[in-house]
Amino acid sequence: MRGFFKLVITVLMIACSLTLFAAFPALLQAGESDAILAGAQKEGELVTWAVGEIPFQTMVVDRFKKKYPFMKKVDAVRIPSEKLRSRLITEAQTGKGSNVDVLGLSGFELLFLAEKGFFAPYRSPEANAIADGFKDAGGLWASYYVNTLVTAYNTRQVAAKDVPQRWDDLLDPKWKSNIAFFEEEYEWFANFLKVVGREKGLDFMRRFARQDLQYRGGHTQMVQLLAAGEFPLMAVAFAPRVSVVRASGAPIDWAALNPVFSNPVGMGVYKAAPHPNAAKLYVDFMLSREIQQEIWVNAAWKGSARRDVTPKDPRWQGIKVLPLDLTLAHGYQEVAKEFQQIFKPHGGGR
Repeated sequence: MRGFFKLVITVLMIACSLTLFAAFPALLQAGESDAILAGAQKEGELVTWAVGEIPFQTMVVDRFKKKYPFMKKVDAVRIPSEKLRSRLITEAQTGKGSNVDVLGLSGFELLFLAEKGFFAPYRSPEANAIADGFKDAGGLWASYYVNTLVTAYNTRQVAAKDVPQRWDDLLDPKWKSNIAFFEEEYEWFANFLKVVGREKGLDFMRRFARQDLQYRGGHTQMVQLLAAGEFPLMAVAFAPRVSVVRASGAPIDWAALNPVFSNPVGMGVYKAAPHPNAAKLYVDFMLSREIQQEIWVNAAWKGSARRDVTPKDPRWQGIKVLPLDLTLAHGYQEVAKEFQQIFKPHGGGR
């Protein structure tokens, strides 16, 4: 009988140990969260440099300060990705670094800063809900929204039956001189070649370049010109911008041509953040389902890489979206050179 009781006690001890072991990551995470919260309370302020329209960044900051009233001062500065990268590098060269806590930017610039060591590793628990490809495997950054690339068109100039359904549809002679194209569309160019295959991709690009494209210098301005009827088609546009302008009553819409790419807009903690705990708290808040769904998706029309967020436009349901492969930036000079060789003879590139 005594042996039986010893066996029972041993089994119970093992069971308790296994339960505690299984719960350990959650307990550790809770402990880390408590430490971050306590640290942020002491710091009480925060500076962010990030892309994203000011009205929506302000919404996030207002909610953040309401949830955490001890955050008395939060400065959210909007800086385009290229200028953000340039400023960080310039200030790093002085040896003083930058007075910023959180960085948010997109595309090749995001990868560049991550690889140059400008981000401090921080694995936000909220990043677990974000799809692979839209976050750094080492915990340096995670997407707080995504810009999906679409083909946009003016609904007064393009009949429903003529809306392109495939990339090859843009090669139709009827679209000659009628398609706008960004003069430095390097990221889309490189990813297109990778996905469809280099030989097939280059064949498409060369034929596309012969369509007498209307080259322009910025996506935002191009969408406005599209809405004004300057041209009927825009080959590569950011879906969120098209959706916002369309919602205002402009005669434009979009079509998703396979392959569909999405540009991650990532956020992370600056390596020398003066307020590292407040920075982590803000990143957690920015990546949360509440902020993703209610502000970046519902209010700003952005896409979200969170699996539990519903697109505002139901047409996105079921569409396969591929994250841009940012590592293609390693061959940036070669990509730019090849792009120029194809498009510059026809008036594109710089």
